[in-house]
Amino acid sequence: MKRILTLAILIILCYVLQVGVFSYFKMAGIIPNIMLILVVSFAIMRGQMEGMLVGFFCGLLLDIFGGDSIGLYALLYLLIGYMNGTLNTQFYANNILLPLTLILGNSILYNFIIYIFSFLLRNRTDFYFYLMHVMIPETVYTFFIAIFLYNVFLWINRLLE
Repeated sequence: MKRILTLAILIILCYVLQVGVFSYFKMAGIIPNIMLILVVSFAIMRGQMEGMLVGFFCGLLLDIFGGDSIGLYALLYLLIGYMNGTLNTQFYANNILLPLTLILGNSILYNFIIYIFSFLLRNRTDFYFYLMHVMIPETVYTFFIAIFLYNVFLWINRLLE
């Protein structure tokens, strides 16, 4: 029960950070993907099931309060949580390289999938513009924020164990 309550608070807090606090710290109109950092972190720390649950609820929160339709972000974050949860056996708390690499790769994958569903299917095919003005800046910004946030999530996970 303590774990569920803590994760619910973390999901809401990360949502507020992403859409509220970091909207004041935009760099070239880009904000970091805090929810992605949370999903990847808890998926590799806790496994597939918890990664899927955290991913689903993070995505559902984004869908309800900011998505074009209900389900795209929920499904996307759920799949990210599941895929990263498979690497739970490779997880070592002292090694920050695996989580940061996964956050970097997942940010690129996430942005590419959002490009397909939000732009390409609507016949906006300027991929180079999206790559240079959204994908790369958001990935870099998310990566640098992840360096700090991952350690906070790791500390919270240790407290819960």
